[in-house]
Amino acid sequence: MNNRIHYQSNICGGDFAHVLECFRDWKSQTLVYRRDQRMFEGKQEVRPLTERVFPNGEIAHEALAQICDPRDPYALAAEIRDGERDVWLVMAAFEEKM
Repeated sequence: MNNRIHYQSNICGGDFAHVLECFRDWKSQTLVYRRDQRMFEGKQEVRPLTERVFPNGEIAHEALAQICDPRDPYALAAEIRDGERDVWLVMAAFEEKM
């Protein structure tokens, strides 16, 4: 049996305290593509990736994808400031059995 890694992500503005609030809310929401599963199911908390602020979402996404592991009991958040907005990208990895 092969396992495939997939990622769940969401985005919000504000400071990291707001990210924590959003994460709690997201965990109560069901996935659009899997109504029997909640968002970030099995992840107990969200942690900041680094102190680094990323210049765009693509770079932040790549950094998160490289570090997130399906065995992690938490999601990771990266701050993005692209000159127009200041947001956080929150991501977690999950293993999907094929």
